[in-house]
Amino acid sequence: MTAIRVLSYNVRYANRGDHHDAWHDRRDAVARLVRFHRPDVAAFQEPLPGQREDLRERLPAYKFVGRGREADGEGEGCPIGVRADRWAIADGDTFWLSETPDRQSVGWDAAHPRIATWARVRAADGDAEFLLVNTHFDHVSADARRESARLIRERLPELADGGAGLGGGEPAGSPPVALVGDLNCTPGSDPHRILLGDGPDADSGGREKGGGDGLALRDAAAVADLRHGPETSLTDFARLIDGRRIDHALVSPAFDVAAFATLADRDDRGRYPSDHLPILARLSL
Repeated sequence: MTAIRVLSYNVRYANRGDHHDAWHDRRDAVARLVRFHRPDVAAFQEPLPGQREDLRERLPAYKFVGRGREADGEGEGCPIGVRADRWAIADGDTFWLSETPDRQSVGWDAAHPRIATWARVRAADGDAEFLLVNTHFDHVSADARRESARLIRERLPELADGGAGLGGGEPAGSPPVALVGDLNCTPGSDPHRILLGDGPDADSGGREKGGGDGLALRDAAAVADLRHGPETSLTDFARLIDGRRIDHALVSPAFDVAAFATLADRDDRGRYPSDHLPILARLSL
């Protein structure tokens, strides 16, 4: 059995208007939190190029993959870091959440370009492999969130199968899948249900029914043997904002979910290092 700790963390983009919560005053705390919890995989949302460089410098034990959402690779990204002493990135790339996912684009009526970064992660000893997908859905458009969920669900089987393309289901030989990120929606919402295969179109010709059109996924928070931390994942840096668990970890059935935590660590100023709390799933294969 291989134990895997997966962390997802929206670190808040470097906004000069954040004043005493500006990135310069938070970056060390963000990195300390990650180093303390020592995830095997750390998936981040929102970091700009300078922030991505800060994370690489402060997390030297991790090998990163991922680019920004603009055509030149700049802009906000969804980078994935893996602990190089245990894991290697066998393959990885980024696609856009839009009608033209293979080139820089804005999908549907989203306020910004949105992306998903993926990595096929392989154990250093070769005994385990899984697919990790990291994404950040639009914060304005409900339609963009729904369509983004449908697009990712359609693409997961192909990514899991190494790009060969699948007819559906979770075929033997495909690696387990973990999808993490800031989905800007709560459990039970349309995008969340679509990703789990129980969306509003579930009875339309059998689509979105538990694996007929893609890999089966479960909400790690719902199926974990142990649940820890607040029910929400959103903050204003000083306080928790109730009822806003919008950061998620969804996993295929091959994973056993030992624990799911929303980490409410504060920094040495007594504030949260971001306007999101990181989530941590303890998985095993």
